[in-house]
Amino acid sequence: MRVLQQSFFTSGRKVKPTETNSGPPTPPNHPFSFYQNPKITHGTAPLGTGGGFRLRHRRLRATAPLPGPKRGARHRSPEGRSLPGGRCPAAIFCHPPSEKAVAGGGPAALRVLIGEPRGQAPVPAAARSRRARHGGRLEEMEVGICKQDMLQKKKNAVLVDGVILNGPIMDSKAGEKFVEEACKIIMEEVIQKANDVTEKVCEWRAPETLKKILDLEMRDTGESHQKLLQLCQDVIQYSVKTSHPRFFNQLYAGIDYYSLVARFITEALNPSVYTYEVSPVFLLVEETVIKKMIEFIGWEEGDGIFNPGGSVSNMYAMNLARYKFCPEIKEKGLSGLPRLVLFTSEECHYSMKKAASFLGIGTENVYFVKTDERGKMIPEELEKQVQRARKEGSAPFLVCATAGTTVLGAFDPLDEIADICEKHGLWLHVDASWGGSALISRKHCRLLCGIHRADSVAWNPHKMLLAGIQCCALLVKDNSGLLKKCYSAKAAYLFQQDKFYDVSYDTGDKSIQCSRRPDAFKFWLMWKALGTTGLEERVNRALALARYLVEEIKKREGFQLLLEVAPIVKERMMKKGSMMLGYQPHRGKVNFFRQVVISPQVSREDMDFLLDEIELLAKDL
Repeated sequence: MRVLQQSFFTSGRKVKPTETNSGPPTPPNHPFSFYQNPKITHGTAPLGTGGGFRLRHRRLRATAPLPGPKRGARHRSPEGRSLPGGRCPAAIFCHPPSEKAVAGGGPAALRVLIGEPRGQAPVPAAARSRRARHGGRLEEMEVGICKQDMLQKKKNAVLVDGVILNGPIMDSKAGEKFVEEACKIIMEEVIQKANDVTEKVCEWRAPETLKKILDLEMRDTGESHQKLLQLCQDVIQYSVKTSHPRFFNQLYAGIDYYSLVARFITEALNPSVYTYEVSPVFLLVEETVIKKMIEFIGWEEGDGIFNPGGSVSNMYAMNLARYKFCPEIKEKGLSGLPRLVLFTSEECHYSMKKAASFLGIGTENVYFVKTDERGKMIPEELEKQVQRARKEGSAPFLVCATAGTTVLGAFDPLDEIADICEKHGLWLHVDASWGGSALISRKHCRLLCGIHRADSVAWNPHKMLLAGIQCCALLVKDNSGLLKKCYSAKAAYLFQQDKFYDVSYDTGDKSIQCSRRPDAFKFWLMWKALGTTGLEERVNRALALARYLVEEIKKREGFQLLLEVAPIVKERMMKKGSMMLGYQPHRGKVNFFRQVVISPQVSREDMDFLLDEIELLAKDL
């Protein structure tokens, strides 16, 4: 049996004995009495009405018992009869409120003795007989009221605004059981099936159909644990399996088990990374990972911070470059500034335009530089654009190069672009969100030759290295505290300077966020597990598989680089669930498939399957 607590308010008047549809008349010698059948679940459930007023149950939770009958004393029903076994399957005992409290609608504390909802012991014959006399409702819970003096009530029950504050309100045991059962579902339905190519990549359903399947409506009362577990299974079933070996749709894929465990840990601990006092481990981890990433870029020193996405890192860099160009903007704002202009390639990520809009620079002040047939920025065209901006009276301040463009995977010539930036005194930012992981490979790091000359770099380990979304870092060559100077607000309640430890570890003030996730931890644990050699192997294998696919396309009859069938084939593969592959037009060309190879679960057989499946799905086109 569990003792639970609840509170209620009367309707603001004296409650008289009344006949209700939930039980017999209230005995005249008791201020309140109820007969009802609350359906006990792990969420919330209505208790119904009784005694002429409504009582609403709100999350009954286990607490320490309030004072009640002495040990061995027999509970009695409202009629005064002793209950079998000294207790009934469920009874509510009320510390009766004063006449003043009742008349004024004040709170009354309930003490609820409730049997476990599952696996209850057989109901004694006498109890069954008594229930039968009350309309035959065998499921109804008997409620009795024990009179206890107000002194004991005040001593043991603390009420504020009618809410009992004694004990916790969460059922920890039930919660732990739910987590245990949900984790079993995750293990069986997600992790153990991650490499199974016989499973579907997606279970396609139209939006309106999926809405009905998932029962998305939120209600006043909570769902049972069984219903919630079924919802978890449904969510998994109808979600896209991005860990599937044949998920090629985006610039992320696959599953890394070490990173996944790291995410489980951080989700359970629920930390926020801003001060050492509340997040000591994760701040040290982030510092260590940033130093290692800076080392691979080729800087002797630097700074950095993990952000929620490469788009945010690009925005950080743009704002930082502007602050470096005109520091007074932080306090005085945009008024009085010249027209600021930045430069990026035609193949840049769309976040550059968004950042310019968000920061008040304006999308018209983003000058797009022409690229060659492979999607690389043409340095000579960049020089022309800078000269043009100066002639117009504008103030150039930033060049954003790209290392791994979204569509073609192109790497801009960083050394030549850096020469132009040095010549004109421009900040060089490299968006290496996609291609930055090639720095880990001794064979392919040449693709980013000259990146050490950049002032800032965006790098997303959640892409090619599988650190798990999201894991994105902005790295800055400056080590004089420029990040903190640009973004600091010096919140006195967080960043006190007289703390008992080294406050340089309180890095949160160099972020535009307050609450911030420990995204570096999953990258760190994965790196610890695989080592740099293991990460390098992932990069090398992904690029080798891409080269293999290109050679197979050249050899296979019936395949061309561009065919106007991509949308139809994509629809068929999605509804079949066999794989996922993205497509898009480019520079006036018709739609074509964009094959992305990341996951270490991908094999040569999957590359062959991709070509076979496209051929099969398009055979009638």
